[in-house]
Amino acid sequence: MATLYNTEEADVICAGASARSLAFSCLRAGLRPVTCDLFYDSDLAARCPGTRIATDTWPEGILDALEQLPPLPVIYSGGLENHPDLISRIENRHEILGNGSAVLARALDPSALNGCLARAGLTVAEIRQTGEEAPGKSGWLSKPIRSGGGIGIEAASKATTSEGRYLQRFVDGVPASALFIASENEPSKRSLLLGATEQLIGESWLGAAGFTYCGNIGPLELEDEALRQVVLAGEAVGGEFSLRGLFGLDFILSPGGPVFIELNPRYTGSVEVIEKCCGFETISQHVSACRNGELPSIALPPSRACAKAILFAETPVALSASHALVEENAATVADIPAIGETIEPGSPLLTVLTEGSDLANCEANLVRLAREARALFE
Repeated sequence: MATLYNTEEADVICAGASARSLAFSCLRAGLRPVTCDLFYDSDLAARCPGTRIATDTWPEGILDALEQLPPLPVIYSGGLENHPDLISRIENRHEILGNGSAVLARALDPSALNGCLARAGLTVAEIRQTGEEAPGKSGWLSKPIRSGGGIGIEAASKATTSEGRYLQRFVDGVPASALFIASENEPSKRSLLLGATEQLIGESWLGAAGFTYCGNIGPLELEDEALRQVVLAGEAVGGEFSLRGLFGLDFILSPGGPVFIELNPRYTGSVEVIEKCCGFETISQHVSACRNGELPSIALPPSRACAKAILFAETPVALSASHALVEENAATVADIPAIGETIEPGSPLLTVLTEGSDLANCEANLVRLAREARALFE
């Protein structure tokens, strides 16, 4: 499929498990990305040159793909932050526009995150590290120390953690995510809150289960005290871990206020929702923060409600030419698999995008669009 430009004309590399939303953010900022990811879906291939990484070579296959590309700057999305050693090897040839390997090694430590936020007077979900016992089997989650998208999170069946995992107390409330941009050169204000969204987690109407990440709805409006705590959390972790550029902080909005649970030190799935809510390009600000240490003076207020949701296959889906009609709905669908591909149950099928008058209206639109999109594959 022909793209809008060729690899030789690209000026940035977008790499990650899925690079479509990041690449589209780069395009909106006037950049010309070339991508390396596990999908290289048809809508991405129609706009950007790229390489699809074989699943059985992930994540090391990223290195082979990068060797075939010019030594352009790299921005990474979800998945690669879990491999600081690999990021270190990428740094030998490429400028990393984001957090480097040394930062990631510290930022991915759940104990370090909890300690940082607790010292700031904020509420965190209690955790137990490898070998520590939890005070009871119920009410706890077993989580991989390094993972993404809710993969591998399950109710704790044992009272003791295992290697590479930790226990975190389950917190009831609304799953949410805050998006920040950080600078190393702003000692008085290390990060700026760009917006918050409600997260969709394990939604059955999307074919998901458990704690699988399914999307975002925004903007999530916070009361004054909750907003103060979220802003403080971003400033605390930005300073503690010397973060730069875009990063996300997940929390549960409980009746008692925000309870912070996880740090994502990179471009997150909520970025394209925040961009549409507020009508601005984050990537130009991300690059400026990483290269020049500059932050925007203020975050633009949201002007609309927007949402995205990932639709998962419930049965095997073989993509045929008849499904190309999905591409006619480019404004409402994304991450469209290539014709001839088979999507296995539990794997992402596509993403639906919408706007609405408020969060409830957005969710209703998502439910309708998900139903209509699934019908195209039946």
